Amino acid sequence: MTWRRVRLCFELLSPLHIGFLPNQPGTVVARTRCYVPGKNLWGAVTASITPRLHPNPTAGNYRDVGEVIREQVVFSYFYLSDGAQLFTPDYTENGLVWGNLPDRAFRARFIGSRVSTAIGETGGAEDASLHEIEFVRHRLGSPGQSSQKVLLMGVVWIRQDAGVAHQALRLEDVLSEADIVLGGERNYGFGRVRRVPPQEVFTVGVSDWWPENPAAAIPVDGERPLLGHAPYRQDRLFRGEIEIVAGREYRRKGVGAEFQGPGIEITNAGYCFVPGTCLGGETMAYLDPWGRLNWA
Repeated sequence: MTWRRVRLCFELLSPLHIGFLPNQPGTVVARTRCYVPGKNLWGAVTASITPRLHPNPTAGNYRDVGEVIREQVVFSYFYLSDGAQLFTPDYTENGLVWGNLPDRAFRARFIGSRVSTAIGETGGAEDASLHEIEFVRHRLGSPGQSSQKVLLMGVVWIRQDAGVAHQALRLEDVLSEADIVLGGERNYGFGRVRRVPPQEVFTVGVSDWWPENPAAAIPVDGERPLLGHAPYRQDRLFRGEIEIVAGREYRRKGVGAEFQGPGIEITNAGYCFVPGTCLGGETMAYLDPWGRLNWA
């Protein structure tokens, strides 16, 4: 099977929120990830392509198109960039760093927050509705200075003979239009992106981050941090963190309820090493369609 690796770079046109599940108990802060998992890209592309193929799409149409895309396209995780460097995570002996920035400095530069509350019929705030939403800023800079664009960079691998509904899957055409929306909090206008040409820093270093062939085994050792989630292994020493990787999807089981109820079913991939984690020893892994690692 022949795959074609395509470098992709997006400019954020609005703030971006990529949420966590489960949230920290007892907190009103909805945290955001500082990167975009491949599954989020897959969902956004599916949502964009399906209406083009089906003028009045049903839930089943979205499901079927999503499955076809998942079989023929592999999505990497996408990371933030200011155009000069790509900020991938790395748990060093001195703690988490992103590119050349310590975690605190990185978050101070790229992450903002917004406080919101629900308004009741009387015009006052509803009880227990106050919450704070973290987001990735779409512009960097200080008051009185020109702003700087925030970019997302990653790759997709497209199977050479890929097609949907007997049509060539022109993923590049879909991603070149400004109708891709990522992440949550879309009621606030979050998640709008536009494809732009890959920056030089990305063009030069892409082969060091992602292989030419997504079906090939990838060596994993302590010299290079993970660039996607990987299942936790008790037999590996590690420097980093583990988390439960969970998400919300449509319900897929039950009589008369197939693919009904957005977000009603919680998926759980179990405990995983987070991106940036460094593992002791050496082993091999394979990419799944959403850029996560599975052990060989």
